[in-house]
Amino acid sequence: MAERRRRMLTVFFETRFRPLVEITRKYRTPRIKMTKQVKIALLVLRIYLIFMVGILVFKFFTSV
Repeated sequence: MAERRRRMLTVFFETRFRPLVEITRKYRTPRIKMTKQVKIALLVLRIYLIFMVGILVFKFFTSV
């Protein structure tokens, strides 16, 4: 019984996430050339986003 449930869950998640995996695989490598300045700007934006999410999580846990 547990094996059947496990199999059903596996099939469920595989069918739900298959499009996401295919899209990620398709766009893994960029098709356009980026200058060094663009790469740096994207890195700074990524760090800024992680920092902002960190602040939100911190504020959520400390405001309780």
